[in-house]
Amino acid sequence: MRRSRASRREATVELTPLIDVVFLLLIFFMVSTSFVQNQALNVDLPQANGDAQPSQDLYINVIVQEDGRYEIDGNLVADESLAGLVNTLRSIVEKNAAQNNSLPVIISADALATHQSVVRIMDACAQAGLSQISLATQPILNPSKE
Repeated sequence: MRRSRASRREATVELTPLIDVVFLLLIFFMVSTSFVQNQALNVDLPQANGDAQPSQDLYINVIVQEDGRYEIDGNLVADESLAGLVNTLRSIVEKNAAQNNSLPVIISADALATHQSVVRIMDACAQAGLSQISLATQPILNPSKE
């Protein structure tokens, strides 16, 4: 039994189903991808060659103590909740609103203060409308391997 040459068909690749599958995958990934932006504080970090000094005479000084207590402009904060911190910062901003609309905030945190304490005061600053936040550090005098 011989097969005739006419019955042989060349193998071809149909592109139409392939393009359909590619488009379906593209649509699937476009629909399933979430475009949620995480909430974050937008802080413009200054560039410094040496000791950073506040560029203005008027600023809010926040000290985060080792045990998580807050001292804002020399006054110990009684209500350490987020709402209490926001209210305290807003009252300071309202007192100084005639002099300056956007007060910078300098946060001086103890080396042993928890990360949560620092993040809480940064969040309170953001909710109070304060966007110029700086973190105070002290220079390393004798750099050594630790």
